[in-house]
Amino acid sequence: MDQITLVGKPNSGKSSLFNILTGLNQKIGNYSGVTVERKIGVFEGVEIIDLPGIKSLLTVSPEEQIAKDAILTYSIDQQPIIFVANGLQLEDSLILFTEIADLQIPSAIVINFKDDLEKQKVVIDLEKLRNQLGCPIHLMNSRTGEGVEALKKLVIQKAFKLPNAICRSQYDSLENGVLQNSYFDSISNNENKLGEQNYLRRKGLISGLLQFALKQDSPELFLQQSKRWDKFLIHPVFGVLAFLLTMLIVFQAVFYLSVFPMDWIDARFAWLSSQANNSISNEILSSFISDGILAGLGGVLIFIPQIAILFFLLGILEHSGYLARISFISNRFLSNFGLSGQSIIPLMSSWACAIPAIMSARVINDPKERMAVMFAAPLMTCSARLPVYTILIGIMFPDPSGGFFNIQGVTLLALYLLGTIATLMVAWLASKRSKIKGNSLWSLELPIYRIPNWRNVFINMYLKTKAFVNDAGKVIFVVSIILWVLAHFSPKGKDFLQSQYQAYQIENPEFPISKDAFDLEYSYAGYLGKVIEPAIKPLGYDWKIGIALISSFAAREVFVGALSTIYSVGSEEEDLIKNRMQKELKPNSNGKRFDVATCISLLLFYVFAMQCMSTMAIVRKEMGSWKYAIWQFILFGAVAYLVAFGAYQLLS
Repeated sequence: MDQITLVGKPNSGKSSLFNILTGLNQKIGNYSGVTVERKIGVFEGVEIIDLPGIKSLLTVSPEEQIAKDAILTYSIDQQPIIFVANGLQLEDSLILFTEIADLQIPSAIVINFKDDLEKQKVVIDLEKLRNQLGCPIHLMNSRTGEGVEALKKLVIQKAFKLPNAICRSQYDSLENGVLQNSYFDSISNNENKLGEQNYLRRKGLISGLLQFALKQDSPELFLQQSKRWDKFLIHPVFGVLAFLLTMLIVFQAVFYLSVFPMDWIDARFAWLSSQANNSISNEILSSFISDGILAGLGGVLIFIPQIAILFFLLGILEHSGYLARISFISNRFLSNFGLSGQSIIPLMSSWACAIPAIMSARVINDPKERMAVMFAAPLMTCSARLPVYTILIGIMFPDPSGGFFNIQGVTLLALYLLGTIATLMVAWLASKRSKIKGNSLWSLELPIYRIPNWRNVFINMYLKTKAFVNDAGKVIFVVSIILWVLAHFSPKGKDFLQSQYQAYQIENPEFPISKDAFDLEYSYAGYLGKVIEPAIKPLGYDWKIGIALISSFAAREVFVGALSTIYSVGSEEEDLIKNRMQKELKPNSNGKRFDVATCISLLLFYVFAMQCMSTMAIVRKEMGSWKYAIWQFILFGAVAYLVAFGAYQLLS
């Protein structure tokens, strides 16, 4: 199949053009060996490749390196490209094109944002540009698709041409089809001056060309409106306030807008489980379908609203141009922890859920920083921790006083702050200890403010949500089935379980429990809880809490549901759960099982522990290996154990 590649600078509208050409006939994957996202689609039997944005062939970021390597390969293979230029920053775009033109690759140019050019009353003499650059050039509006038909015709007819190498110097030479250019090789300090001179020569040639091809002499006039907005939005005081308000809206939207669809998904799966239980007579089969298969599918699909909403909002911020301003504002503070402003969105998104937050870390250019954020992000207090926090805080302080501001709220705030501090410290340590080659240079290009391209926003949201379901969802589903097997099967026979349950009812009439809760103790999961009880006893936990810890590996909020089963109380009866847990006594003691020391120990354990297989699955997907996910589980678990141990021993 023939291939055509889209090349251009960031914010040029390249992805919008890709979506217009391919629609939903595309797929997302990662380049081999790296986590940088690649998009491939099909148009009229031609494979369209959307390369990561690149600012220059003198580049150091992993995304740009991938684009650079591909472009150098095309100079040998003569694979055609469509160069997408930002019409409002045409000089900068064409400077990059001169670098590519010197490599003599069959090309066509699309000048994007035709509508904005018309609003600015800018007229481009396309014929002059074609004569000077030597390849087809088309104007286009990527939001409406205006001008795309001419481009489609060019693709079908394969009407690409070799551009004029207008900036090749006397020092340049071709070896094996690749241009050996002093500009491209000027990486070392001794050659920086030569590279700068070459850049200024390219800039001078393009500036002179545009003076004849444009009615307006200075493209900088296009930026005045954005600069007026930036006086407020990147102001040291007002800009920070605007940023905090924006983040509050994003965070609240992800959290609250997802409640209804998540509850709806949960209710539908609960109904399906009920139907399975009522219609299937075989007890094991009905439990496998309702508690295994359907629960596993529900554990995957219930994350879709949060992921879709987050990427929809991030798409709006990105395509409007404000995401770059957020990175600019937060850069100074995060630099103290070895991070940059690009990390702020993934970190704050983790307050809703670490899964979409880790996926959104793709916006980070520096591979070392991206790894550090992915590694540390699960320590931020996600919404899954809230059920655990609220029930344990409610047990410790059943009757708080102080009105709106009380000890319960202060404790919850302290847990959020602790999670944030831990995240920043771990990110700093991970960045320092990592052997991944980093890129300490971070250049930030502030794009012009624009109305988002809604087609692009929705398609990207759909594709990234689909990628989560297809990739991480498989792992989540398999582990859910394994957990079901452990919790529903026992090495003991049915007769033994029945006789033991009857004996328990006779001996403990004051503490009645259901048959399901009793059977859980003798399941493989129950025996596993008994096995780990000696290890967790110094933390103030017994085998029942051990079962809840094991079960909550599927998701942290399962901790409450597991305790509900153990104490024979439905999860919707939260007050009864608290009452039973408050009355639970330690064996051979009048002391309460869930005293302040145990509750604080559990709270601290869940602050640090990596109790989420969904997060581990997405870390494996994004990092391309189980290594980091396993290290997260081990290291976070060890820290959680030590902190919980210290708290319990100190307070008990």
